[in-house]
Amino acid sequence: MNVPLHGLLLAGGKSTRMGREKASLVVGDGGMTQAARGIGLLGRFCDQTYLSLRAGQAAPAGAEQAPVIRDSDEAQGPLAGILGAFREAPLAAWLILACDLPFVSEALLANLVARFREKPDAPFTAYASSRDGLPEPLCAIYGSSSLPILQRHAARGHFCPRHIMREENVPLFPLPPEDSGALKNLNTPEDLAGAVAAREIHLAWFGHLAERRGLREEIVRVKAGTADDLLREIEDRHRLGLDPKSVRVAINDEFVARDCRLHPGDRVAFLLPSTGG
Repeated sequence: MNVPLHGLLLAGGKSTRMGREKASLVVGDGGMTQAARGIGLLGRFCDQTYLSLRAGQAAPAGAEQAPVIRDSDEAQGPLAGILGAFREAPLAAWLILACDLPFVSEALLANLVARFREKPDAPFTAYASSRDGLPEPLCAIYGSSSLPILQRHAARGHFCPRHIMREENVPLFPLPPEDSGALKNLNTPEDLAGAVAAREIHLAWFGHLAERRGLREEIVRVKAGTADDLLREIEDRHRLGLDPKSVRVAINDEFVARDCRLHPGDRVAFLLPSTGG
């Protein structure tokens, strides 16, 4: 079944807690706004890509040329944007992405689209949160068969996509281990400060650590400034048993002292005493 897949970047929120428009924020070293980055990501997978805005809202910086779909008056919040998309193309499936998810990767969307293509007639294709196992509805695919479901809930005043997915017992897919933190969103200035401070590091795993982690390589965003900071941050995240007294650290294929500074793009490996290097 060749179902058209369209993309919708949700940017119609009022960003009350952030205090400024989230879609126009620049996060990371790429210099792109969240709106420009999101539209670009969706465009790699979708036949057509749109920007979702509330009535009267101007396009955010970096996405001025994107076609706009206005919120539906059937609902509130993100559901208004999703229903607006189905008003535009009711027979398409819609890849929905919120503008405040700066850590979503191309690989994460590719995996989601591949899952959708396995069952293109499913109403929903969604990940489970790595934090609490609940649906992640703002990086998900809504099939055309989801429209009557969404309309039924909207008519009852149920506007939360997560609650709708829970009530409908939507099957969920686990996030890939390397993307376990990819769906953390930005709501406050403190969230933004943490995201801006983060840097991308390439982690390589060997031996028993690769077995414990379940993969051999990953790209992570961290706040750590030194090798020692990184070791502690990764241990806090994954509880792999990284004993600072015994683990050796290599950066860009050279063993380094624990106070060695990290730079964006560094390739870092942690090695146990029994691991060859």
